[in-house]
Amino acid sequence: MKLKHLFLIALLFITGMVSAQQMGPIPVNKNVRQGKLSNGLTYYILHNDWPEHVANFYIAQRVGSIQENENQRGLAHFLEHMAFNGSEHFPDSTLLEFTRSLGVEFGSNLNAYTSIDQTVYRVCDVPTTRQTALDSCLLILKDWSNGLTLADKEIDKERGVIHQEWQLGQSAQMRILDKVLPEFYPNSKYGKRLPIGLMEIVDKFPYQALRDYYKKWYRPDNQCIIVVGDVDVDHIENQIKQLWNGVVVPANAAQVVAEPVPDNAQALYIFGKDKELPYSDVALYMKHDAFPDEAKTDQSYFIDSYAKRIISMMLNQRLAELAQKPDCPFTGAYAGDGTYMLSRTKDAFSMEANAKDGKDLETLAALYREAQRVHQHGFTATEFMRAKDEFLSQLESAYVNRNKIKNDQYGDELRDHYLSNEPIPSKEDEYQIMKQLVEMPALNVNVINEFAKDLITDKDSNLVIQIFAQEKANKVYPTKAQMAQTIANVRGEQIKAYVDNVKQEPLLDEKALPKAGKIVSEKENKTLGYKELTLSNGARVILKKTNFKDNEIQFQAVAKGGKGLYGKPDYSNLQLFNNVIAYSGLGNFSNQELQKALAGKQASVACGLGNYYQTLSGSCVPKDVETMLQLLYLNFTKVAKDEASYKAMMSQLELALKNKDLSPESVYSDSVTTTIYGHEARFAPLSLNTLKGVNYDRILQIWKERFANPGQFVYYFVGNFDEASLRPLIEKYIACLPKGKAENWRDVPGLVKGNVVNKFTRKSETPKAIALELWHAPAAYNVENKVLTDAAAQVLSMVYLKNIREDASAAYSVGAGGELQRRGDKAVALIQAYCPMDPNKSDLALKLLAEGMKDNTMKMDADKVQKVKDFMLKQAELSAKNNSYWMDVIDEYISTGVDLHSGYKAAVESLTPAKIAAYLKSLVAAGNHAEVVMTPAK
Repeated sequence: MKLKHLFLIALLFITGMVSAQQMGPIPVNKNVRQGKLSNGLTYYILHNDWPEHVANFYIAQRVGSIQENENQRGLAHFLEHMAFNGSEHFPDSTLLEFTRSLGVEFGSNLNAYTSIDQTVYRVCDVPTTRQTALDSCLLILKDWSNGLTLADKEIDKERGVIHQEWQLGQSAQMRILDKVLPEFYPNSKYGKRLPIGLMEIVDKFPYQALRDYYKKWYRPDNQCIIVVGDVDVDHIENQIKQLWNGVVVPANAAQVVAEPVPDNAQALYIFGKDKELPYSDVALYMKHDAFPDEAKTDQSYFIDSYAKRIISMMLNQRLAELAQKPDCPFTGAYAGDGTYMLSRTKDAFSMEANAKDGKDLETLAALYREAQRVHQHGFTATEFMRAKDEFLSQLESAYVNRNKIKNDQYGDELRDHYLSNEPIPSKEDEYQIMKQLVEMPALNVNVINEFAKDLITDKDSNLVIQIFAQEKANKVYPTKAQMAQTIANVRGEQIKAYVDNVKQEPLLDEKALPKAGKIVSEKENKTLGYKELTLSNGARVILKKTNFKDNEIQFQAVAKGGKGLYGKPDYSNLQLFNNVIAYSGLGNFSNQELQKALAGKQASVACGLGNYYQTLSGSCVPKDVETMLQLLYLNFTKVAKDEASYKAMMSQLELALKNKDLSPESVYSDSVTTTIYGHEARFAPLSLNTLKGVNYDRILQIWKERFANPGQFVYYFVGNFDEASLRPLIEKYIACLPKGKAENWRDVPGLVKGNVVNKFTRKSETPKAIALELWHAPAAYNVENKVLTDAAAQVLSMVYLKNIREDASAAYSVGAGGELQRRGDKAVALIQAYCPMDPNKSDLALKLLAEGMKDNTMKMDADKVQKVKDFMLKQAELSAKNNSYWMDVIDEYISTGVDLHSGYKAAVESLTPAKIAAYLKSLVAAGNHAEVVMTPAK
């Protein structure tokens, strides 16, 4: 479909609703320092001091797998890996060691990705206290740009790593896509350029082929340097100019050329199957030209984007309602406009659903019917107003937080500006322009409906239909002819207009509210910076005012009790308690009615049931704090049974669980759970048998029991609230709640004790091998043990990454995690290592996992320990500017009396190799070790 982007704007001009003056240019953020060197290198630098004292560095390149020749498939992605395996200033794997010394962790802070048409590297959260560290990060970008060594031995070591990454990614969906992608892209390279490539090429390509790709495409005229953070912009700019001075682009260098996606005059019908696919995936695409990059500087692009988003929001609401009907052939569906699968040069309006068993064609008909309902009748005025209100509410929320935007968001925006000319206005300009455009009377539901009619067509041209199905013996699959006939049948139907049923009443009747209670006392904790209020019903309220995010208030309410108070007859109900309550209604509203009633409100509250506690948790923007408290009140007083929503949820779970054992990863995950909990029935993995034991009425009874005493809860508010206006709302919606008998928890079984080994084989379409090692021991709950557990796991991660991935090429990803878990009145320290392995090197990987733990109980590398300390201290600074962090810290202090914040840095500073090694030794000496290993069946 040609020139889709012009339709909406042309319609507005033709009707005289918009003048050319209203469609002015989108201004560029003046705080972004932009430049372009004579060799073509582009750079963006933005000073941003939230959070303070850190910066992000990126190099974005407008090349990817689409630039590969047929004999290079996979080399663009391979080259990305090699960027971490040796360069001019960072030989071999010293880059990882150096960045760790800056407090930058591989994976989370140091990483990269390769896609079809772009490759982006990043070094994030770099402390800015030392200018030399920032200059070194620019040197890293310079090496990535044109200084990779690409040594023979390093290339050979990485072949196995990438092969393992390919194995990890070989899901049922990916195997099908590998086979049928050319059908989605007839006569286009997009059909044969998945970034992972072909393993026969990855395993055997000559060294020079990779060097040729690097030399040909990694050039300054294809690259952009992006630096965002608490930096000296002038200094960074000068450094970039000096580092890239003299880098020359060869004469007659190959140019990046957009790869077209041809239109299809007739509909494309695509079918694929795989033995491990748990359920059928049905999708339809209505292709159209992408909005041209060169036209994105005009405000018409904002209107186009807004209209597509509003249309998607309204249609998704309809699909969610449809999924709750008992005769609906799918369990869930989604619609939206965006990139046509992989291609940047072609977009599509797409719809996708998970079909119930045997309902593939019925699901296709249902999706296309809803598309045609929009095409023929459009959306209603009430649907449009709800979607518009929600859009404006989200827009306002982002604007309120305009001064607290993190570096990674700005980094992504600048990357997209370079790669696809996405607008980068200031947050003030963006808000003012969007608000003005959205509120134009001209941009009404009738105009949106005309655009939707053009976007969601009834033609065969550029229509693509997909069904991916589970392969099994004696199954009859839908044919392409049947798919075509299904579309034809829907086109012949008399489709009625959608009726928008909306409940026009407030969330709760304030006249029915009990008399407001009172705040009877208060005290202040100056160490952690919070106030504690005691209410007339005995409830305690904790207020921690922060300015970390101007558009966020986080809420939590906690009381002792939890799942431990219930026995075996309720195990199934306990497993699905959170899900069922989340799908229930509140007050006089069903679940779907509630979603409509909350349109335009940024507030939510959810019930939770843990082993030892029952909780409410939620969040809101400051303007919607009363709505959040109303939801809080209703979650205590009137969770409403919603059979339609409940049955829809159970259908989704049934579909997901019926064939979950087809996935080797799912089988392995369930094996881990049963092993580490000693086959304790309370912790049995979710299964179809679980669903058979669920009783909705009993779950509602458990909710009544657990939340019958609001007065025993501790309520936490952390964020940018106005205390003067919040206090009367607390009295109105919390202090009015009843006070009952306080309860305690009961202990539940913990992790299995002793040495437990579960090794098994599993046959799968793509051989998979995975290992988990878990060590645990009782521990005192304090900040020192928390720090020791975390630090020990981080050192192990560094050891495993070097030994198993970098040296042995036995795994793509491997790491360790440590946690000090509180369980009732007790605590346990645990460390686990997780390693998806190369099946051909699983014995070696297991050996190195065991040796890594054993060796570090005796001696720990001082350099690694120092790098871990640097990273933990940096992360502590970043975490302390996060509302969630303070919610957890204060909750732990109120619950246990343990302050995990005040002594944290001192505990980190006191770490030594000997102390961590001794801690690991004591943990291993406790004798509690579980090992779960899955390898391929022969």
